[in-house]
Amino acid sequence: MTPAATPADLPASLAWWLLLALLLALGWLAHGWRRARDAQRQCEALARTARAERAELIEGIETLSEAYSMFDADDRLLIYNQAFARLYPASAPHWRPGMRYEDLLRGIIAAGEVTPAIGQEEAWLAERMQMHRAPGEPWLQELPGNRWVRIYERKTASGGTIGIRADVTELVRTQQALQTSQAQLRAIISTAGVAIVTTDAEGRMRSANPAALRLFGYELDEMLGQDVAMLMDEPERSTHGHYLLRFRQGQGGQLMGRAREFNALHKSGRPLTVQLSVSEVRSEAEQLFVAVISDLTERKRFEIELQHANEQLLRLSTTDALTELANRRLLMQRLEDEWRRGLRTGAPLSLLLVDVDYFKLYNDHYGHQAGDDALVAVASVLRNSANRPADLVARYGGEEFVLLLAQTDTEGARAVATRCRELLAGLALAHELSPLGGGLLTLSIGMVSGVPYRGSSASQWLAQADLALYQAKSQGRDRAVVAPVFSEA
Repeated sequence: MTPAATPADLPASLAWWLLLALLLALGWLAHGWRRARDAQRQCEALARTARAERAELIEGIETLSEAYSMFDADDRLLIYNQAFARLYPASAPHWRPGMRYEDLLRGIIAAGEVTPAIGQEEAWLAERMQMHRAPGEPWLQELPGNRWVRIYERKTASGGTIGIRADVTELVRTQQALQTSQAQLRAIISTAGVAIVTTDAEGRMRSANPAALRLFGYELDEMLGQDVAMLMDEPERSTHGHYLLRFRQGQGGQLMGRAREFNALHKSGRPLTVQLSVSEVRSEAEQLFVAVISDLTERKRFEIELQHANEQLLRLSTTDALTELANRRLLMQRLEDEWRRGLRTGAPLSLLLVDVDYFKLYNDHYGHQAGDDALVAVASVLRNSANRPADLVARYGGEEFVLLLAQTDTEGARAVATRCRELLAGLALAHELSPLGGGLLTLSIGMVSGVPYRGSSASQWLAQADLALYQAKSQGRDRAVVAPVFSEA
């Protein structure tokens, strides 16, 4: 039996308990300190990762040759690259993250960095803000010094705005220069020294002036006595001998006394385009031909470059950037043309207004990029459904498309509408949130067909198709509905 503790033993026992409690407390404190240290290290690691990711993001946008800017849903500046700042060097030093887009724009205007805004600042600002709030087709902006940028803006899924500005100064200047050069080249060619080559009746060269030597790259002794065909490119080289024979027999002479474009050849093998005019010189002793030759090679090159530049600018102004279909502007032009043609010829005309069912739900669920991909797929389906040369497939706006079918009656329009829906169904594009229950992306189509008549208009035609589309939606979507055919009052 253990004896009871005496009063003398109590302090020692209490001291041991206090020591034990102190050790436990120190242990818990050490454990807590270690956890706090680990948590701090994790926070520091996350912070480093975040900084690294942001640095990578900044590095990525800085590698872009285009100017890049991003604003949040409250239209406040989040990020931009130096290419963007270089476009507006006077106002850029005052930009700060979080500043409103309108304030940034006002700074640019105040610095005189947008040429069209000078003298009409508020009107230009109001128009630009409207374009910024509802981005549409890319457009050109003129900067001081005859500099030009192509601006493309789009909304993000969170409501922010991303802007891309590409410097197209060289393209615009090239077009300007080429237009000026065409006029200048005509004057230069008419006043500059031209090449003159004389040949005998057999086509052997008898003389050549310095301009001819410069044009063709030969020395004089390399040309004299040689067949003039050496200066020609195909097909003229192969037919020249036959032409001379026919001329001597009195059966030819198309080159005589008039200018004609001709395919020539430089000594190096480089092809030349020249303007050639030939005159006959007869004497008692011999028969000679004098060829006056002007170099058109550069003019032709400029014409081709101008044509390419014009084609590119025309494409930018009439094509939807995402789907590469015709845009609304081109659609309205073609609709008016086909309408007038129908009035003249009495040919039927059909128009299909197509809407992607519940596309906002699709965009919200799958993301904006997937939404863009879906619109591109729908555009391909529509293009394959209406592929006659006279057919036009256009993006009308957002998820709406228009198929303009010339010389097409109601049955033909129905066939095209059916083909559109079948081809899209064949792609089996998933739309899990579609209230229709099939789980696939579908189309609603409003159609109008008939023969245009005086007193009606293309805009009425489009309004009828829109009404039919509304009926298709109200009847459950995923269907095609035909609007009532116009009838003359």
